[in-house]
Amino acid sequence: MGTPYSAALTLMVTAGVINIIMGIYVFMNRSKQAMARTFIAMCFLSAIYIFGSALELSAGTLKEVKFWITVEYFGMPFIPPVSLMLIMYFLGMERLLKWQMRYLMYLMPFITLVLVMTNDLHHFYYRSVELQIGEGIHKVELNAGPWYIIQGGYTFGCMIGGVALLLIYWNRMRSSYRLQHITMMVGLLLPIAGDFLYLGNLTPDGIDPIPVIMAITAALYMWGLVSKGMLNVAPVARDTLFESMNDAVLVLDRNNRLVDFNPAAAAILPELTTSALGQAIEPLLALHTDLSMLDLDTEAGEDLPRIYDEVKWTVGIESYYYQIRSSFIRKRRGPETSKLIVMIDVTERVRLQEQLRVLAYHDGLTGIFNRRHLIQASEELLHQSVERDEPLALLLFDIDHFKQINDAYGHDVGDRALLHVVDICRQLLRPEDVFGRYGGEEFVVAMPGLSLEEAEAAAQRIRGEIASHTMTAAASEPPLSVTASFGVAMAGAGCKEAGGGINQLLKAADNALYEAKNSGRNTVRLAHIEPGKEALLR
Repeated sequence: MGTPYSAALTLMVTAGVINIIMGIYVFMNRSKQAMARTFIAMCFLSAIYIFGSALELSAGTLKEVKFWITVEYFGMPFIPPVSLMLIMYFLGMERLLKWQMRYLMYLMPFITLVLVMTNDLHHFYYRSVELQIGEGIHKVELNAGPWYIIQGGYTFGCMIGGVALLLIYWNRMRSSYRLQHITMMVGLLLPIAGDFLYLGNLTPDGIDPIPVIMAITAALYMWGLVSKGMLNVAPVARDTLFESMNDAVLVLDRNNRLVDFNPAAAAILPELTTSALGQAIEPLLALHTDLSMLDLDTEAGEDLPRIYDEVKWTVGIESYYYQIRSSFIRKRRGPETSKLIVMIDVTERVRLQEQLRVLAYHDGLTGIFNRRHLIQASEELLHQSVERDEPLALLLFDIDHFKQINDAYGHDVGDRALLHVVDICRQLLRPEDVFGRYGGEEFVVAMPGLSLEEAEAAAQRIRGEIASHTMTAAASEPPLSVTASFGVAMAGAGCKEAGGGINQLLKAADNALYEAKNSGRNTVRLAHIEPGKEALLR
């Protein structure tokens, strides 16, 4: 025959079983998600508390009552902070739940558990525990101690804090998630109401109603899991579409204040911390790029994002490049609510393009202009010289006896000789001069604005520096002397350019170089242009 409390015991056991089933269900399906792990912990902690309460209610001696009260506290004090953590995961606030914060939230329940286990030694949690036997059931009188009040305050703080967060985020949650939101809200409000009834001694025979109420909340959670995919909402979307994105994402409000960011954004903006939330994003951007929010601002109502490609981004001494897209986030058929900035790393693409550009215009060994770009750039200088009525000098030189260097020392030393000459020339040439490798050991320098005498002096200066600087061929070999022969040709001021162009200048400089070599090498010769042919250069 049942007792007046049989129905309550049945509901308790039912709630405990539902919590165990939910824990196993989530463990088998979603155990790798942070929110899922927290939910599993809440389920099993609730089951411990519920079964402990049921067995305490049916105990027959004071010793048994104390034992089952102790069992209850292996679950009960930990449920409020775990519930708060679950709410924070649900709302996407997991960034705040660092391991230090989690340990701090568990500290109070752990102290409570220790005090309950040792209560007979100090009576700091319960001043006394008394058992009154009635018809068919007993009644336990618990006289609260100091720590009971402290733990009660912590419990209410966690649960009311969870409700407050849910209310704050109510308008930010997508409408498709509102049922899950309500489920979480009811799961907190019902136990809070039960606690107030219990503390106000308004429950039948002073029985703790929370384990009975948890039968209702457990049923709600089970419904949310099975029919509404409660754990497949915002946190899961963030894990897959936000937190795990390789692209940096910044979420701003309409006033360009930071609302949220993902780990990829924190990686390229080291200043991003939770304290930056709610602050203007402009000062942070200014630390790394010249692009401003004025550039990124999209017009209200625009559906297409504003895109800036290959934006230079500096972090310390390192430079990167990003494609930056700015667009509005809007409610369905509603106004814009916030702004989304996505930063896509295009550094490798930009660097590859730069490498291809360098390979297209520069010599692979020496790094100076290759023959094709040298002629093109020199042709442009010739056009400018004609337009400005200024002279243009062209120096063509090559390394003396270069074949002998290759034959005697090997091609690696020959390559070093080329680099040796190029390094000397770079130190002597002006920024406006065009310097390139014409082919093999031959080089060309186009020098705008120099008279014939100045061009000859420049060639003599380069020749002298090359001859005076030796290079090491090998460790066991004496220093190697390298010399060069020069031919200089001029396109003079006041002349008109005709069909020959830069090729005619190169031909004249080549003739002068030939004379320099026939004159014993390591010398400079000027091109001699016949009066009738001068017009070809002018």
